[in-house]
Amino acid sequence: MATQLIDPDEILDFALDWSSFLDGSGSPTDQITGSSWFVDPASGSPNLPQLNGGSFAPSSTAVFLSGCERGQIYLLTNRVDTVRGQTAERSITVRCEDR
Repeated sequence: MATQLIDPDEILDFALDWSSFLDGSGSPTDQITGSSWFVDPASGSPNLPQLNGGSFAPSSTAVFLSGCERGQIYLLTNRVDTVRGQTAERSITVRCEDR
């Protein structure tokens, strides 16, 4: 997956479409029942950005990210639970730079 960019002064939403994962589960009724977001400093930054407004729908998730530190790279991870009892994770690499 490509690295996403964010400016230190921006508040941006990041979203994941889980429909291909859910469709591949073999059950047409599988859908997301819970979603959690985490951010890790992939480049060793001691300051973590803020995650706000996490939401989910039956096949997608989203969260707002703000307060990143210029020059840092973060790993933004989404963990979901599904109707069928599955737990899965997907990550987005986010680089903070002036835009």
